[in-house]
Amino acid sequence: MKMFRIPALLLVFTALTGCIEFERQTVTYEHDAQSDTLRVHQTYHGIYGADDVTQVSEKEREQLADVMKGQRTFFFSNWIFELNVESLKDALAGSGTPETNSLKEAYRRATTNLLTQLIANVRVENGKFYLNEKGQPCGTQRVTIRNVSKLLASGNEAIRKVWEVELKDKPTAEERELINASLARPEPFITLTGQQIRIRSPFPKSEFDKIGADDEKLRHLIAEFTRVGGSMSHEKGEIHLRFGRTDVTRETVTLPMAGKESYRANALTHIRDTFSLAKDFDPKKDAEDFLRAKAAGPKR
Repeated sequence: MKMFRIPALLLVFTALTGCIEFERQTVTYEHDAQSDTLRVHQTYHGIYGADDVTQVSEKEREQLADVMKGQRTFFFSNWIFELNVESLKDALAGSGTPETNSLKEAYRRATTNLLTQLIANVRVENGKFYLNEKGQPCGTQRVTIRNVSKLLASGNEAIRKVWEVELKDKPTAEERELINASLARPEPFITLTGQQIRIRSPFPKSEFDKIGADDEKLRHLIAEFTRVGGSMSHEKGEIHLRFGRTDVTRETVTLPMAGKESYRANALTHIRDTFSLAKDFDPKKDAEDFLRAKAAGPKR
């Protein structure tokens, strides 16, 4: 039973399907409760192409160009999700036809509301490319998300409607029981307390026990996620993900990717010649400057 659908379906984000990869990623984030704004600094370490050992393919060049000209950011490759504002706009444009089924219509309205709010409140600013101490090309982004509390409320409502629709389509009593039990619990599916992010979702124990069983890199990623303070557990028919602390003002996590390929030195020339490389660039200072400037508010 493939019931864990948070990354693509429940959060209405688009899964990363391109071929540009990166060896690891650092995410530094801070939720400012007073302004209800979440600021995220992204650092992508060791960018490379997966198609060809010697060079980035035409498809990868197009993807990188699309990222640089659009509102698009990635969270730990295809393990979590990609946030693509242009794709959200396309999804919103295609969601305008009312459903005759009342349950599906409620889901459509909840999803439309969430899409509208995401488009209005998310800004992705592309930063600089640079070389790390290994001589690998790296990149940065600055992500600003406003009205976080409203977005979480809308997101949780959309998730609830998703599971209500899913409930009607599940063929077995076991699947329906898991969803029913999850819907009956009062706590939100996604919460943000201080800097701690919690996600819960109905998920069969038998499938939970198989996560990473045939994927050594995924097992390594999960182990690293746990080592840096995250947790993934199974409780009462649900998978629970948690990261961050409730009593701090900022969190940082660096994780390897769960991709199938290892780093290849094939993107440096293209990135240098097309986008240029910053000299003496310090991504930690860049993150500090971005987060420290929160009082000025996001650029629009």
